[in-house]
Amino acid sequence: MLFEGKLYIQVLQRDVPVNGRGAKPNGIESYLLAINPRNGENIWKSLRPADAKAESLEAFTTPTPYVFNGRKELLVAGGDCLTGHDLATGKELWRSGSWNPTKIPHWRLVPSPVAGDGVILGCAPKKSPIYAVKAGASGDAGWLWTSEVREVTSDVPTPLFYDGDFIVLSDVTSTISRVEPKTGKVKWTVPTPGRAKHEASPTGADGKIYIINFLGDVTVINAADGKVLNTIAMGEPGDNNTRSVVAVSQGQLFIRTNTKLYCVDGSSKR
Repeated sequence: MLFEGKLYIQVLQRDVPVNGRGAKPNGIESYLLAINPRNGENIWKSLRPADAKAESLEAFTTPTPYVFNGRKELLVAGGDCLTGHDLATGKELWRSGSWNPTKIPHWRLVPSPVAGDGVILGCAPKKSPIYAVKAGASGDAGWLWTSEVREVTSDVPTPLFYDGDFIVLSDVTSTISRVEPKTGKVKWTVPTPGRAKHEASPTGADGKIYIINFLGDVTVINAADGKVLNTIAMGEPGDNNTRSVVAVSQGQLFIRTNTKLYCVDGSSKR
């Protein structure tokens, strides 16, 4: 993650070698790293321990910068928990409780943390709930709320903060929900169209939510009420590997399927 002139990298890895790889004399540690992108020099390195086991220590998540009441921090999800770190030093500011108290060893994490309206959101894997932390915490943060509705979960897509709420796309229950940050109240939940999985994270723009499935079908949803406005097949015949998030820039949508990149211009009126 490149933010304010620094490159932030997280290395969250299991504590035992895999197929003989990763063994180190002093053990295998997870850590965060801040790098000067101009010369590659390390600015700081901060260990990021966790009491998770085996694969549950690992994460595909991206570290996320967040500014709340003037405090700048780096949000990190992995190792069965959420943490917040000082951007200047890497020092851990707060830590949530574990969403894996029984220490299941195969709960690797994919969705990155997301924040908005003074709330930080993390998704536990494997059809587990989503968890919210109140921003500005110190030390043991605990949970502000935990989702209770079965559909509000995500194993792969990162939730979206848009128009004051969280948009949670579930690849495991084939639904998408709009959730109030401070309470966890679900404003609407609708099924995602078709039978193909949606693992790409949702995108918000112009009062709409855009999602894309494995086949390259793009669905447009009204953010206000969850109504599906349209679904457009943009993949090629035989496509089943589309994972790219729909991107937005200067009134245009950029959609990448397996073999093509599309630009959809929103300036034309029909």
